[in-house]
Amino acid sequence: MPTCLIDNPLLRRWAARAAVICCMAMPAFAEEAFLVIPDVLAEDDPAPVPAHAAALGSASAEIGMAGPEATDTVADTLTDTLPAPSRLLTPVPSTPPAELLDVSARAVDGMRIEEFAVDEMPFEASSGRWFWNGGWYVSGEAVWLDRSRNNRQVVAIDQPVLITPRQPRVYTTSAQPFDVAPGARVLIGRALGRDHLDRDQYLEFLWYGGFQWEDDDGWNALPDGQFITPLNPFAPGFNGATRYTTQSNTDFNSWEFNYRLRRRLGRDKLVMSPNGDWTKHAERGWLPGLIVGARVAHINDIFALQSSIPQLPEEDFGGSYRVAASTTLLGLNLGAELISQNEFYYWGLRGRAAPCVSYAEQSQTGSGTAPDQEGEQQSFRIDDRGSQNFAGFLGDLTLLAGWNITPNLSVQAGWDFLWAAGIATAPRQFDLDNSELNYIDAGGQMFYMGASLGMTASW
Repeated sequence: MPTCLIDNPLLRRWAARAAVICCMAMPAFAEEAFLVIPDVLAEDDPAPVPAHAAALGSASAEIGMAGPEATDTVADTLTDTLPAPSRLLTPVPSTPPAELLDVSARAVDGMRIEEFAVDEMPFEASSGRWFWNGGWYVSGEAVWLDRSRNNRQVVAIDQPVLITPRQPRVYTTSAQPFDVAPGARVLIGRALGRDHLDRDQYLEFLWYGGFQWEDDDGWNALPDGQFITPLNPFAPGFNGATRYTTQSNTDFNSWEFNYRLRRRLGRDKLVMSPNGDWTKHAERGWLPGLIVGARVAHINDIFALQSSIPQLPEEDFGGSYRVAASTTLLGLNLGAELISQNEFYYWGLRGRAAPCVSYAEQSQTGSGTAPDQEGEQQSFRIDDRGSQNFAGFLGDLTLLAGWNITPNLSVQAGWDFLWAAGIATAPRQFDLDNSELNYIDAGGQMFYMGASLGMTASW
């Protein structure tokens, strides 16, 4: 049986009290370790009572005789007498508090919840189920575009009959602005799956058109004047008239067949709701895309002019001139897009450029009648046509923004620009005097700008 090193029960009690006082004097060590008092030794151990144990006993005796009021003084004495704390204290490693799991959006880093706090997590909106859900998709948009004015061509000069101080008034085709015309843009597409780099592939057919710009205009000569046209200074029925009326009509239609390649969003993030359920949600990201295909566009431009003297019947005095020009643009369609895709909305831009071969045609007819100085009726008639191939260009740009209502339906608004060059516009073909046979000029261009609004659905 082991024997106690301190035989005196009173001394042992005082030593215990001194140990308690020592622990109170060293609070820094009391929080991280516990005190070990070797009061029991093996029978074979002849070790004597250590000096610090004796000091504990002596101090305990003093405490017992002096009473509670001497506790502070004795505690100070014990502080100087006791050996280094490492000899009395055995450190116990404490368990660190549990750290919160750092959750990242990437699978290799874990999962991180966004900075904003939410009471309830929304329903699952992952990139695999929320965007482009299905194999087929269709988009329909209403588009309103304004067309640039015609090329500046002088049509009539209001010449005073008598010598007056006023200057002649000049009327041109560029003075005729066009109203905003409604049209449409319809897209039908089929998803082809992913390529070896995990990018989405699509085949698309796009119709962009239905626009019809019309304008009716005209001029009346001043009371002391009459019209002279530089288009033909000797055309009967045009020179000497006091009223000119004009009509302009233009349309635009485009068809595209494209292959589109677009990057996919990155990995989804896992979000835990307050009830402990986990849901997948798409992370926002930039989605660049590439568009390659073929494009064909057809543009008609018509200009008509009528001259008259309101006081005379048409069979006695009058003229009519009509120019119809049409252009077909056929070329390779090259485009790109950059979309910022968020979980419920997106915005970005999309543009296409098509270097084309321009197939231009024009036809013009004219006739007029008027009495000469002797009163005999004079008349004339022209009928001319021409065609030629040129280099052309067709390009458009759309600034867009949309909102995903459901995984299969989204609404989109945009601002659109369209440019067609290398086309035959009607005012560039004016040849009322028929001075050039088979004349055609396809160096014209048209610029369009306006807004669009539509929806996209998939299934």
